[in-house]
Amino acid sequence: MIATTPDRTFFQNLIKIGLPVSLQSMLFSLLGVTDILMVSQLGEAATAAVGVGNRIFFFNLIVVCGVSGAVSVLASQYFGAKNMDGVRITLFQSIFVAILVTAPFSLWYIFDSEQVVSIVSDNSDYIFLASDYLWITASTLICTAICVPLEGALRAIGQAKLPTQVSIYAILLNLILNTLLIFGLFGFPELGVVGAAIGTSVSRLFQTLLLSYIVVKRFPCLIASKENMLQAKTSTHRRRYLKIGLPMIIHDSAWAGGILFYNVLIGQLGVTELAIFSLLAPIESVIFSAFLGFAVAASVILANEIGANQYQRVEQTAWWYVFISTLAAFSIALVCFAAKPLLLSAISLTPISDPIMATNTFIIMLFGMGFRVFNMVAIGGVLKSGGDINYSIFIDLFGQWAIGIPLAYFTGIVLGWSLEWVIAIVMLEEIAKIFLSTQRIRSKKWINNLVQDETFIIPAKS
Repeated sequence: MIATTPDRTFFQNLIKIGLPVSLQSMLFSLLGVTDILMVSQLGEAATAAVGVGNRIFFFNLIVVCGVSGAVSVLASQYFGAKNMDGVRITLFQSIFVAILVTAPFSLWYIFDSEQVVSIVSDNSDYIFLASDYLWITASTLICTAICVPLEGALRAIGQAKLPTQVSIYAILLNLILNTLLIFGLFGFPELGVVGAAIGTSVSRLFQTLLLSYIVVKRFPCLIASKENMLQAKTSTHRRRYLKIGLPMIIHDSAWAGGILFYNVLIGQLGVTELAIFSLLAPIESVIFSAFLGFAVAASVILANEIGANQYQRVEQTAWWYVFISTLAAFSIALVCFAAKPLLLSAISLTPISDPIMATNTFIIMLFGMGFRVFNMVAIGGVLKSGGDINYSIFIDLFGQWAIGIPLAYFTGIVLGWSLEWVIAIVMLEEIAKIFLSTQRIRSKKWINNLVQDETFIIPAKS
C-alpha cells in the first residue's frame, strides 16, 4: 500500500503544518481539562454542568468546521495553483455562511438554555448550573464562526504558527480569569460555574479580535475585495463552494449531533457516569488532539499537491500520515495502561465517587483513541484533501448512526451495562470505519483536482 519511504520534504512539511496545529489543539483541550479540574472541586453536578456546556460548544464548533471545510480543501488547492483570488473568495463565503448558521443556535441557547441542558439529565442541581454556563457562553459562538475560517485560510497558505500563537494568549487569559472568578481570589467575586463561563467568553472574544486585527494588518491578501465579494455570489463559485461546503455541513452537523446523543445516553446512566465522562473526555481530548496536526497536515499538503497536479507524490505519501499517527497513538495507550495504578491514584484525588470505574473507562478510551486517530487522519486528512466528501460522509455517519449509537443505546439503556463496557462496545464503530476508509484510499478515487479549470474563470494575480 506504501510506494516509498517518506523523504525529508515530507517530514519538513508535516512539522511545519502539523506541529502548530497539534500544539494549538492540545492547548485548547488542556484548557478544557483545567476548567473541569477547577470546577470538579465544586462537586459532581458542577463537573457535569461544565462538561455538557463544553460538549454543546463542541457541537457548534464542529458545525462551523463543516462550514469552513471548503477553506481547507478549496483554499489549499487554490494556493497550490497560485490563485489568491480563489482563496479570498472561499474565505469570504465560509465566514458569511458560518455566521448565518451559528446565529440561530446562539439565540436559542441564550433564551432557552434550561430546556437545552435538561435534554441530557433532569437532575435539578445540574440543570441550574448548566443553564447558567450555557447562556453566558452562547453569545461568543459568533466568535468561533469568525475564528475557524480565518485559521483555516492561514493554514492553507502555510501560516500555521499564527493561529497557535494567538490561541496561547487566549488560553493564558482564560486560565487567569477562571482562577480568579471560580474561586474568588485577590478580591474577585467567587462565582463558581458562572465564573468559568465568564472567563471562557472573554477569552474567546479576545482571540477573535486579536486574530482579526493581525490578519488585517499582516495578511491583507486574505481580505476579500468588493470584486471578490461579487464573484463569490456568482453561480460558478457558489456551486464550487456548496459542492464541498454543503455536504461537510451536513456531515459535521450529523456527526456532532451523534456526539451529543452519546452524552444524552450517558446522562441517562446517572450523574456519576456523566461526571466521569465529563472529567475524562477533556483529558482524552488533550492526547487525541496531539494527532489532529497529522489530519490537518494531510488535508493541506495533499490538497496543495493535488492543486499543483503532483498526483504521483500524493499517492506515495498519503498512507504515511495515517500509519505514523496511528502507531504513535497506540504507543501512548500502552504506556498509560502500564501506568494504570498511577492513573487510579490520580483519579482518586477528584470528587468522583467511583474512581475504579473512571480508571477502567479511561484506559478503554485510550485504546479506542488509536482506532479514532486512524479514521481521523484517513477520512479528515487524506480523503478530504481530494474533496472526496460524499464518501467520507457515508463512512462517518454509517459507523456512528448505524453501529455506534444503536450499540450504546442497547447496551447502556436496555441491558444496563456499566459505563466502561458501553464505551468498549462502541469501538466497533471505529473498526468498521477503518475497513471502509482503507478500501477507499486504496481505490485512489478520492484524488480529485477541484480547481483545475479555475484559471479560465479568475486570472491569477502576480
